Amino acid sequence: MKKYIFSIALLGSYLFAHATTAYTRVNTKPSEGWAGTYIVVYEKSDTEAIIWNGEDASGNTVKAAIKDGKISSENLADYQVTVTQEGNNKYYVKAKAGYIGANAKQNSLVFSNGGKECSITSNGSYVMLETNTNTCRFLCYETSGGYRFRFYYDQNKKWEDNKKHNIHFYVLGDVEIEEPQNQLDINYAHVEMYACDSKFPTQNNPYDQYFMTFMFLAQEESDDAVPQIGLEILAPTQYSIEGTYRSDYQSGKKYFINCQAGSKHSYFIFPSKAEQGWSQAAINLAEMKITKVGPSKKPNAYIYHIYLVFTDSNKKIWTLNKDIDVYAMWLDCNRSGETNTNMEPVPFVLESGNHNSQSESQNIDNIQSNDIPCTKVIRDGQIFILRGEKVYTLQGQEIR
Repeated sequence: MKKYIFSIALLGSYLFAHATTAYTRVNTKPSEGWAGTYIVVYEKSDTEAIIWNGEDASGNTVKAAIKDGKISSENLADYQVTVTQEGNNKYYVKAKAGYIGANAKQNSLVFSNGGKECSITSNGSYVMLETNTNTCRFLCYETSGGYRFRFYYDQNKKWEDNKKHNIHFYVLGDVEIEEPQNQLDINYAHVEMYACDSKFPTQNNPYDQYFMTFMFLAQEESDDAVPQIGLEILAPTQYSIEGTYRSDYQSGKKYFINCQAGSKHSYFIFPSKAEQGWSQAAINLAEMKITKVGPSKKPNAYIYHIYLVFTDSNKKIWTLNKDIDVYAMWLDCNRSGETNTNMEPVPFVLESGNHNSQSESQNIDNIQSNDIPCTKVIRDGQIFILRGEKVYTLQGQEIR
């Protein structure tokens, strides 16, 4: 596949000469603006696409497969939309039935012969197609029987609903899109996996088998190193961080990045030349794919490939895309920092064997607590506390 700058002129000439049924995901506003031909997609997963079929009805969707940020199909031409630009962030979107819009203060979708003014913006991960002074946003709503695309109204311009899903634009063409992003100089990573209270963002979400994890990414191994990224995530097991994480996953989804509380949980610190110091920004939206590479030659480390793209509170997009040695620590306290056993963190190596054999059990630290010798041990993939003749979980529950 040849490499193309996302230029409307180049793309148009390319499509004219080459009929194609491939569509490529667009993460941010192209340098030439949004004008072009697209399909509107809700990404149900990394591989499943729910596509708007251009109609206004319950179940107005078709399904397709996603592979490497692209959708290929022989039967999507009738579902394409055409975007034209008439002014600064003033766009008209035309489907097969006509230009789309919404009735004021209503959940609706109307078609007309004349263009209905819309705005189109992106925060680096999904597209926001809005109208009626941006109080109506085009979303995919999850119904009891399937999905429905239409504009949804919120006078406060908030659409926080576990059933409402943001959309993506996939541009017509098997093209490689170059987008303005800032590459991060990150060389060091470690994760702190907490032994208890792995449920977030709310205690009602079914995250029992996942582990609350803090990931620290920086230029070097130092609390003062910048740029510096802190991410609170849900890791799949206590010995692996591999998976695709997203901040816009709703209730019931795992591999979650917690950006909901701003810089309190996930943050970005970068050098500020103007201030001769540091500046901190919240991470508003993030997506991260972590792929296992193999054991590291460094002690207490394992190599992963980390692809991370996030938008900060200054509306800047940042990316990280490289193999990194990741160090890991077990911590025996909960998210609030209330330590149950007053033990030191336990270093271990991610992905280093099955962690379930008795031969892998090992004494970690011998620490005095209330004048009673305590030992932290790993057995059958779990960490326990030996205190005198009794055995406790890290939550303080006596098990023997």
